[in-house]
Amino acid sequence: MTEIAEKNARKLTPADRRNLARQLAMGEIKRSQLARDYDVTTGYITQFAKQHQREIDAIRADLDNQFAGLWIADKEQRLAAYAADFELSAAGDYGAHYEQIRTRSAILRNVAEELGQLPTRSTTAIVVPVVHVIEGGVDLEALK
Repeated sequence: MTEIAEKNARKLTPADRRNLARQLAMGEIKRSQLARDYDVTTGYITQFAKQHQREIDAIRADLDNQFAGLWIADKEQRLAAYAADFELSAAGDYGAHYEQIRTRSAILRNVAEELGQLPTRSTTAIVVPVVHVIEGGVDLEALK
């Protein structure tokens, strides 16, 4: 990435990058206007479009879905993230450390749930009916 491209990239927040990808997918605004809107160069917009082509194509294919192109909404990409996190945790110097083992276990459980190999965790609420009985000489009509 060139120095100018790096400077441009630092200006954009993750939300800006997502919105830019969506606007590129819709194709309603010229790249020169997008560059002005995001205070970046037109070259950066072109480079962004090339680097994020897969995401832009996913958004274009499903414009009605507000989550289209969002990596975390894609099961395959979530599983890849779980795998990467697992590898990082296993590669640590303290592989036998309790917290790392716990982290790896949680990651593996999440993956198994994603793949439908384990039932998802859920909580159930128990509803117990309550009956109030007023005893004694209370005149309810007099209280109104």
